[in-house]
Amino acid sequence: MSGVRRASTVAGLRAAAAGGAPLTRAIEEGNPPSRELPPRPAKPIRFTLDLDRDDHQMLKRFAVSIEADASQVMRALLDQLRDDPDLARRVREAIWQS
Repeated sequence: MSGVRRASTVAGLRAAAAGGAPLTRAIEEGNPPSRELPPRPAKPIRFTLDLDRDDHQMLKRFAVSIEADASQVMRALLDQLRDDPDLARRVREAIWQS
């Protein structure tokens, strides 16, 4: 059994529920627990893309040739699209022409 004493009376349980938990060893030692929860890491969002067979094979072959996953290739392309205005312009024009 640990040396930490927990609230076991109704009054102690009410105090704990109200945020006035009894002192624990950590508090007595000057290390009170943080009341703030750490932020949750951002959860990735899945994006599904339908490709024709030739585009899929090209993507997979390219990824294998550089020892990467197809998802890594797509993320790198998205980064470039975001950071390169000239690439963004060319992509926009290609979409508008099709």
